[in-house]
Parts: sequence; C-alpha cells; structure tokens
Amino acid sequence: MSKGLYWFEHDLRICDNVALQQLATQVDQLHCIYIFDSEDFSTSSHKGSAQFKQRRIGQHRYRFIRQALDDLQQQLLAAGQQLHIYIGAPLTIIQQLNEQHEFTHIGKHFHTGVHERKTIDSLSQLYSDKTLINTNSYTLYDIDDLPMSIENLPDVFSPFRRKVEKFCEARLPVASILSELPPALLPEQFVDTNLPPIRECDKVLINHNETVKRLLGGEQKALQQMHYYTFDTQALSEYKITRNGLEGWEFSSKLSPWLAAGCISPRQVAAAITDYEAHHGANDSTYWLFFELLWREFFQWQQLKHGKALYHRNGIQQKSPTGFHQKRRFEDWVNGETDYPIINACMRQLKYTGFMSNRGRQLVASCFIHELGLDWQYGAAYFEEALIDFDPASNWGNWQYLAGVGSDPRGCRQFNLNKQTQTYDPQGEFIAYWADYAPRS
Repeated sequence: MSKGLYWFEHDLRICDNVALQQLATQVDQLHCIYIFDSEDFSTSSHKGSAQFKQRRIGQHRYRFIRQALDDLQQQLLAAGQQLHIYIGAPLTIIQQLNEQHEFTHIGKHFHTGVHERKTIDSLSQLYSDKTLINTNSYTLYDIDDLPMSIENLPDVFSPFRRKVEKFCEARLPVASILSELPPALLPEQFVDTNLPPIRECDKVLINHNETVKRLLGGEQKALQQMHYYTFDTQALSEYKITRNGLEGWEFSSKLSPWLAAGCISPRQVAAAITDYEAHHGANDSTYWLFFELLWREFFQWQQLKHGKALYHRNGIQQKSPTGFHQKRRFEDWVNGETDYPIINACMRQLKYTGFMSNRGRQLVASCFIHELGLDWQYGAAYFEEALIDFDPASNWGNWQYLAGVGSDPRGCRQFNLNKQTQTYDPQGEFIAYWADYAPRS
C-alpha cells in the first residue's frame, strides 16, 4: 500500500494546489501536515532575521496562519482528510514520521526561496528511494514558460515585464476541486501542545478598524475577498486611482496576506481579473492589479536567480550601501517615535495591525535609509517579523531596491516626506488616527 506525506507550507489551500492534487492521485493513504519551525520564533538563532534580533514570524502573521490552518482543516475534513500541526525542526519531524509510517511518496509545493530550495534538496538526498513531488502553483508562470533562462533573467523589472507579457500567458488555475482525497493515514486531528499561544488583536482596534476586522486567514476568506473586490463592489475598476491610500479597506485588494500564506494562488487572482474584465470591461485599473502580480513574479524569479545575495548587505549589485545600525534610532522608528508624523503613523499601524499600505512601506523604508541613516537589513528584518503578508522575495527585494543595492536602475530613491504627506494625507486624518494610539484592553 502506497503512503503519501503532504507537507503544507506556503500553500494553505485545496483549490489550485497542483502538488497536493498530483500526490493524491498516486497514493492509497495520505498524511497531511504543517510544521512551524521553532527557530522562527527565536531571536537567538543565527537563521534569517534572528541575526538582526528579529523573529522570522511575529504575532500578527502567526495569528493569521493559525486562522488559515483552521480553515484548511475544515476543507480537508470535507475531503476525508485530517491536518496534523507540529512545531520543531522540520526535517527532524519528517524523519520521525517516516520512521513510523514508511512513506512511499512525499509532496511539497515548489517555492523559489533559499531556505525552501535547500529543504527540497535535503528531502531529495535523504529520501532518494521515495517519489518526491514538488510541483509549482506558487508563481504565475512555470520556470519553463519564461522566455529566458534564470541565469539571463533581467535584473530590472521593466525588461522582465515586457518579455513575459509578450511571450507568456499566466498559467490557469487547476480547474478541478479536490472534493475527495485518499483516506487519512491517521484519522485523528493533531495540534502540538507546544505551539505558542495566539495573541488576539487589540479589542479597540477590532471594534473600529476595518482592516483588523476583515484580515482573517483562510482559503474561504481569500476567495470571498477576491469576489468582494471584483464582482461585489467593482472596486477593481478604480484600483489605479485608489491604490495609494493609507488606511481603510476599499482602496486596494488586500489580497497580499492570503497570497503570502498561499490561501489563494496568483493564478487564481489572474484568472479572476480576466473573468472580471470579460464582464465589466478592462481598463488601466484592472491591468494594474495584474501589473502588481508581475512585480511579485519578478521578485520570485530574482530570488531563484540570486539566492542568498537577495539578503546580503551589498545586494545583488554587490554595492556598498549607506547607513549603519543605531539601536535607539531603530527603536524609535519601530515604535513610531521619529520626527516625521507620516512615518510614525505608518509604523504604529504596522506594529498594532501587521498591515501597512504599499505607499506607506515606500515612505518608511525611504526614511529609514535616508533621513535616519540606518542599515537597510534591519528594516527588512523587522518587516519580516511584523508584516502579516511577509513574502521573502518581495520584502527583501523591495528593501534592496530602495537601498540602492537591488534591482532599481536609478538607485537609492528618496521620497520627500512633506510632499508625500500633503499628497496622500492632506487633511492629516491618517496621522491623527494613529497619533496617540496605544494598545488598550
């Protein structure tokens, strides 16, 4: 009897999960797992952001992922499966499970991340006697779809965009839905009792902040939001006009947290845009959401091309950046206690909600690098911990871009914070909203 192990990670969904679907067709029994790496909660590890004294996962993203896992469990139950949630060293847990059950197949979705690729390589070496499934539904295109080799991938977005738009079509999501999976190897649900407790969001924010109210993890929530932003409200038709908002629910799609956790795939989003355009017409705004997907795509393949260089201080350009770490100044930035009101509002928003708009991220990163003269890596590491929608390639790629060591051909862009405030918060409403905010019970 064939036994399959499916390891969920950045693909917390049933729909358009190609690796899961392929595994399900090849095994008689299936064991579905999710693993929290215990080092992701530590600042003493030498792994990832811990070297900058930041955790790889903070309270907001942890809460969102736990919500997404609850939703995934319900989807799996409906398909005759169970989800088992562990915490520890992932490869050690896999080894222990394999010793107990002797799997014939192991499935895990494709990812361009340095850590994720290293993990797949380790699985291939450790379990060469097993069938390893590592199929991609994480990016818009498969690697073989790209009109250039990874080695020849442009390091600037515009030529990348022009080539893929000319020669590629986004892969369609898998049409069929997994309504039935092979029987569960272990019929009972398991959640490791050593998991950290979930910190609920501030009660005051829950009562009056739309983003906190609605940003809940799970595949069903992701699909609901996609439909809400397109057919329910037709807000997609105004996206390019409204996308630079700072606070509120309606000004952008808010899909990035669900994309980062894999509750929805970029292919599903692209297909939804196409469907919407067929019914309501295409315009600059409908294209612009796809344009944002292309930015995400660009950074994913940049990550595969450059590997660890995407995280190094000198970046992919191998160019010495400005700035150095200053503990007090860094803490003032984190806590929203700088000399710049727009920055303070954005940073408090991030600290207490895990969310910050795209416009806000550009402003606080520019301030961090230029006005405060800090080391960009510490800013990127804090974002990794704090953001509810953290994606390694997009986060570190964008920070390199603004630090002048990444994919920006102009290099080291600096925003005029007074002008940006006048443009995007002319009445000071956003600044006032967050000016005196502190957590309340």
